[in-house]
Amino acid sequence: MDLEHEDIEEKEAKKKAKISKVRKLWMVSGCLFSSVSLIVIFFVLIGIVLFMLLGDEKKEPVSGGGGLIGNTICRPGDKQLTAADLDPHLKGVFTSKGQAFIDAGTQNNIDPVLLTAIAMLETGNGTSNAVKKYNNPGGLMNPASTNMTGFIQFATLEEGINGMARNLYKNYIGMGITTIEAIGAKYAPPGAANDPHGTNGLWPALVTKFAQQLGGLTFNCTPADSGGVGNVGDPSSHGFVLPIPGSPLVTSPYGPRWGTIHKGTDYACTRGQTAIGAAKAGRVGFAQFGASGSGFGGYGNAVVLEHEGGLWTLYGHMDVLSVQQGQMVQAGQQLGVCGATGQVTGPHLHFEIKTSFKYGQVDPAPYMP
Repeated sequence: MDLEHEDIEEKEAKKKAKISKVRKLWMVSGCLFSSVSLIVIFFVLIGIVLFMLLGDEKKEPVSGGGGLIGNTICRPGDKQLTAADLDPHLKGVFTSKGQAFIDAGTQNNIDPVLLTAIAMLETGNGTSNAVKKYNNPGGLMNPASTNMTGFIQFATLEEGINGMARNLYKNYIGMGITTIEAIGAKYAPPGAANDPHGTNGLWPALVTKFAQQLGGLTFNCTPADSGGVGNVGDPSSHGFVLPIPGSPLVTSPYGPRWGTIHKGTDYACTRGQTAIGAAKAGRVGFAQFGASGSGFGGYGNAVVLEHEGGLWTLYGHMDVLSVQQGQMVQAGQQLGVCGATGQVTGPHLHFEIKTSFKYGQVDPAPYMP
């Protein structure tokens, strides 16, 4: 019994000692809080600046891509659009409504991909008040309401999607305003009265991002030239040529970089101008925007080629793609145009050589001329 009592007293004494220490720590922390906070904030700001300057590592963006999106890629002409292509990307009240977008687009001569992409942006992908309460994905206003401040109420979501498609054709497509950039200039002009924060300027890039995630446009979309990129020189002993003709500048080689492994070679190029060519003859295994979860998240518009001998090459961050999945290409044939799509800090070509479709990256240098 005495031992038990002594244990209890000992525990109580330790408890009081801990409480005393905590109180002292709070007193000390109160004195140091302001100076420590300033130090923490300083290092956080330094970290942010370093990330902005250096952070173009290939990490999958949480929202299906990041950075500025360039020109929209075109959907392969021989691949018919189906609800199965759209449904995986639709959320909220749009879940499983891919066929409704296809039907509305077809009936109103609107690209269903364009219609879907705009609806996704305008409603937060099926979550806005207008689409949930009024079945109104286009935010169409009721002309009978005071100062046109009330939304049109549609009986069903399908009717609302169809109404949005009719409006897009009447006020845009039917008037010859067919590209995302041209539609955005009228639909969401930067500096408009309803754009106090200047976010309308992002509208074309965001719609383009969604269109790319959906597989590319099906109407009013012309792929880039898929001829040769120019004099690529003689191939190496491994049969590879440079993906950019001439003597392109290597801005970041394969290997350790900022605490991680840079899995390819970065080449400098001019956005929208420099043609990107195949480093070796092969078959196109992937040619689209690298969405999050695809294994190519962060690469933007990318092409992956399968070559003889068990090797693959990847070409990332292009603005425009010139080839489609399944196509056979020759060494030096154009795959696209230099860009800054995906998770990047500026225009460049990210080039990889690897031993499988998605993984197994190796240093490209020993394989190149």
